[in-house]
Amino acid sequence: MSPAPIIQTATASPSSPQHQPTQTPASVPASKQFDDVFHAKFMHIIQEWKNDPSRSQLTQKDRKVFIETAFNETDELFFGKRPMSDHDNKLRALTKVFYKVLAEEPWQEDWIRAPDVERKLSKFEMHEDSKALAAEHGFETPRDAVKAAREAAIKFAEAEKEAKKSGKSLKDLKITRGPYDDIEIIYISGTVSSTATSKIDRANIYPVSVSSVANVLQNHICRDMVRPYAMAERFVNCTATEDLENMRRFACNVCDFCPHLLDNDNVSLLVVLLILSRSDCCRRFEANGIRIEGSTISHRKAECMKNKMGWKTAEDKKPYDSFASEFQTRVKNACFPAPRAQRIGGRKPMRKASGPSTPPVYAQPHMGYVAPPQVHNDNVNTGINIPAPQIQNMYAQSATPPAKNQRPRASIGAGSSATEPMDLS
Repeated sequence: MSPAPIIQTATASPSSPQHQPTQTPASVPASKQFDDVFHAKFMHIIQEWKNDPSRSQLTQKDRKVFIETAFNETDELFFGKRPMSDHDNKLRALTKVFYKVLAEEPWQEDWIRAPDVERKLSKFEMHEDSKALAAEHGFETPRDAVKAAREAAIKFAEAEKEAKKSGKSLKDLKITRGPYDDIEIIYISGTVSSTATSKIDRANIYPVSVSSVANVLQNHICRDMVRPYAMAERFVNCTATEDLENMRRFACNVCDFCPHLLDNDNVSLLVVLLILSRSDCCRRFEANGIRIEGSTISHRKAECMKNKMGWKTAEDKKPYDSFASEFQTRVKNACFPAPRAQRIGGRKPMRKASGPSTPPVYAQPHMGYVAPPQVHNDNVNTGINIPAPQIQNMYAQSATPPAKNQRPRASIGAGSSATEPMDLS
């Protein structure tokens, strides 16, 4: 088994029996300092192990212990003996998270539990319609099927590259993807009892193919990470929309296809919760037919912080929680920008070059010569030369016109003259 997947850029003297603190030049940037010092310490520990005649075969557990030992020494060297700003505290917390990811490698299939695991722990089960096909190919557990799918995907990618170089098609090389797109598994979240687990309606859980699970594990955001401190800096300083969208896509894929990475014993939970909020994770679970409450996510997070990171108090958790809230907002604003405010009255009308920008409130007076009023004779409007309509009687019976020489009848009674006013009493 190979040691940490880190490029060897620094070596330590194999003859020194004790861990000597590594001196770093002040001109080297901090990101290179931390990761390079860690690497030197790690390789020094490996060399001591090789020089030990009583050593046994290097195991994954040994590798994890070596990484954590080298990290603790480097962390104390860089952060333990100086005043810390808020930025430094956040960077230190993220660095610890990513070094824990480097040590535990959560993208390995070993994190997929067996179907007969304890009831409180989550697990994958074969979908009812895929059991026969899985048995036909010799896959007894979902872990076996995912591992085979991952190995087949790697071989398929290599064959595809060779086919492009040789100018042949995959059909000519007779290379197939295998049955992994058709073998499906379902995720069963942990419950309080075996009875409750058995009562979960498997038919309502959305099945996923083992090839999809293998693809997400193979493309884990930290799988190719060799400089965890630089990765922490990338998160802290990331503002590019494309990078934030890619991070959110990874987190969503984990929720949809690899929900086991969000268990309380998997440090990937803390990486995903940097990007997605608790409610976002629960919504994606619900869309896939998996019922996990927000309080469950919070409990898993608290357990992971306590057992994996050693953060037990609110003060210990504060740098991570503060940055997670800030980064989730940054991701949400990049992926779902708020719409621009619209004008209430609609678009403003285009301005005409010949007229004023806004119409006047009052009508402008007429300028120039104005014709005098026209005199109407014989019911004819001579100003516009259109005959006026005939006067119509408002009564049904026809009125007898007065004679030409007949004078109008004088009014009789009070009020008929100025000397005899009308009685208004």
